[in-house]
Amino acid sequence: MDTQTASVSRKLAQHTEDFSYTALSDREIHAAKRVLLDMLACAIGAHKSDTGRIVRSVMEEQGGVRESTMIGSRIKVPCANAALANGAMARYLDYNDTYFRMNGPLRFGLHPNELIPSTLAVGERQHATGKDVITAIALAYDLAERLIDGSFSQSVEQRGFHYSSMSSFVVALCAGRLLGLSTEQLADAMGIAGVHGLTLNIIDAQGEPYNMTKNIGLPQVAQIGIMAALLAQKGFTGPARIIEGNKGFVQTVLGGVYDLEVLLAPRSQPALLEVHQKNLAAEHTTQGALNAVLELVKEHDLKPQDIESVKIEATTRTANHTGDYVKRFPTDKETADHSLYYLTAIAIVDRVVGPGQYTADRFTNPVVLDLIDKVTVEANTDLDGFVFAGIAHISTKDGGKLTRRIDYPKGNSLNPMTDEELVKKFEGTALQFLDKDQSERIINCVFGLDQLGDIGELTAN
Repeated sequence: MDTQTASVSRKLAQHTEDFSYTALSDREIHAAKRVLLDMLACAIGAHKSDTGRIVRSVMEEQGGVRESTMIGSRIKVPCANAALANGAMARYLDYNDTYFRMNGPLRFGLHPNELIPSTLAVGERQHATGKDVITAIALAYDLAERLIDGSFSQSVEQRGFHYSSMSSFVVALCAGRLLGLSTEQLADAMGIAGVHGLTLNIIDAQGEPYNMTKNIGLPQVAQIGIMAALLAQKGFTGPARIIEGNKGFVQTVLGGVYDLEVLLAPRSQPALLEVHQKNLAAEHTTQGALNAVLELVKEHDLKPQDIESVKIEATTRTANHTGDYVKRFPTDKETADHSLYYLTAIAIVDRVVGPGQYTADRFTNPVVLDLIDKVTVEANTDLDGFVFAGIAHISTKDGGKLTRRIDYPKGNSLNPMTDEELVKKFEGTALQFLDKDQSERIINCVFGLDQLGDIGELTAN
């Protein structure tokens, strides 16, 4: 049998070619608009960050054909470079959506809206319609979640790789879809991208302080995925059995443990309806505990000087990942948004956990540092099945004992943010850099995306 015809990449390429706007429900179409607005909130909010400034500067210096806009500027660069710059900004705030599964204490997932910048960049290059972009976003979420579901018995993180290592396949297929590649070319794009799109998980590992490289984990892989699609368009070929072949992805990255049937099977629930969006700018599995802290502080009007101690109970994965001692006293944004010690303290001091809680002065604030010393983080295996759940116990100096448990924080797919709340989130970041009229134009453009004849009408804002 022809290996190209039988390969997993060929089957995913066929799925990509068959994926259509007309098959999407009204709920999915609306959900695609919501995740796009959410991504733009994250990216625009990171415009003045060191990450955003540095990556945009380098991409601008590289020059090249003016294809796609870097968000927050009028500067156009080659589409693969725009995807890297915009993806880095979308990731920076750690305010982006999530999808993952839990298998006991183990986590399998990714932040799917990190895939949207590559879709926008290639879409702008191709003068794609709004419907084309909606389809590509829905496809990206579908493919990403399939890849996660197939790895339910073992995650790439357990093998030392970052979740973005699976994303080159997704970007290659979605970019190829927008470029109009044939089934054979789409499979080749997957092969080309998969050989090169691996990321070491030291950027998100326990015992290691974080740094700016975390922000380009997926965006740099996306850049590779786009280049793979462009090469395939010209006739460049890749390994047909990149997923299942000898020394391929499953064997090398996952040690042979992967469920190809789950990867290829029809999904029981549309991917866009299974994502979780954040109402707090912090690591996703801390959302339950942090919302619990905020509720107690506001309800009882607690001040930092009232606090005797705080105990946070979280899932095993959350306690290990964000209760790691190396993250106790963060000195940068990338570490702080993954530190339950810092996040708990800043929630008590500021009564909010948003982009404004990560300025350098907050990391050295004596009140914050004093509170960090009063915070303990413990794993509670009873919470492991809830993914985002957390329990906050606050003891006050007057002898009070306060407890709050939240299993499904605001933004969870079972407790979703409303459109109005998402708009407020967007305005909360965007209005730092845009005027009200510009902000409203973007919001209207996103919610009217299916009416756009050219996605450039959105990126021009």
